[in-house]
Amino acid sequence: MSAPRTTVMMPAWNSHATLRDSVESVLAQTVPDLELIVVDNASSPPIREVLDDVRDPRLRLVRLRLNAGTAGGRNAALYRAGAPLVSQLDADDQWEPDYLESILPCFGDPAVGLAYSNTHIIGHPTGHDDYIGDPSVHPMHDFPKIAEQNPIPCPTATIRAEAARAVGGYALTQWMAEDYLMYLRLARAGWRFAYVHRQLARYRWPSATSGLSHRQRPHELWELLMYARFVARHPLTPGPRRQVRTRVLSELQRLRDAR
Repeated sequence: MSAPRTTVMMPAWNSHATLRDSVESVLAQTVPDLELIVVDNASSPPIREVLDDVRDPRLRLVRLRLNAGTAGGRNAALYRAGAPLVSQLDADDQWEPDYLESILPCFGDPAVGLAYSNTHIIGHPTGHDDYIGDPSVHPMHDFPKIAEQNPIPCPTATIRAEAARAVGGYALTQWMAEDYLMYLRLARAGWRFAYVHRQLARYRWPSATSGLSHRQRPHELWELLMYARFVARHPLTPGPRRQVRTRVLSELQRLRDAR
């Protein structure tokens, strides 16, 4: 088996119904030089049962004793990765067969630390099926623009492993928006991003059965905390400060209205 060109990080918590399709979408890539690390976040029953009959040496399974969240699951794979790149894919999303074939050439430019693409959305409440409607503003890696909202579909991001480790990996105290914080840190570190305007993944819109991020209110608060953490370390970077100010004022108004 050739040396892997990327390590796919797949955290899984009670994802028995969707995990198999996600794993198969990785193992079916037209670029076969990869390793896939599935991190079982203390699922009950263990996630191994879904993968017992998969006989592929590229697949590794790591089981955590406690649920470390998405960030902890990704870090468990990040710090075990044997490839120079790491790719994000959650256990309820899937790649198109030529995802890696389309994304990996972006890293021929040594200044590129992250590459991503558009994605097809499954199950959006309004039927919307395209994550990125206007490709003219991508790749997005400059402040303050990147701080306005998360511009990168999570299942399409591939990152230089050394860059992800250098910025501290995924924030364990960030239960949501940990991927967005990673992108902001990479941009702040000076890495450029590359964008491929094709729907190279299938992103399952969050629901009550697929994870925490289906709840809009907690997600808003976690994003506020994420911006605040970033500002605490990089107070002069334009963009995040405005987000903190705007969102804090919005929270104060919400409290006034609730009286």
